[in-house]
Amino acid sequence: STQEAKDSGPWSKKESWDQIRRNLTRAQVRKILGNPHKVKLDLNPRIDQVYQYIGDLDADGIEDFGNVKFFRDRIVSFESPFK
Repeated sequence: STQEAKDSGPWSKKESWDQIRRNLTRAQVRKILGNPHKVKLDLNPRIDQVYQYIGDLDADGIEDFGNVKFFRDRIVSFESPFK
C-alpha cells in the first residue's frame, strides 16, 4: 500500500475512533477503521490479536499509531492515535 493510502482512510479520522469501544468484534472494527496495516500477536495471554494502524496523520513527518487489542474476537483495549 502506498504511504498516501496509509495516511488516509477511515482509521485517520477521529470520528471513526470515537465509535470504537470494548467488545466490538474484529469484523466491526474493520468496518469502522478499515483493514489494519499490521496484525500482531501479543505476549499477554489475555490478548490474542492486535490490529495496528500506522501513518502520518498530520503530515509532520512523525508516524501516528493506533492499535486495537482483541481476545476471542472482542476488543479488550484500544489506543487511538487521537490523544
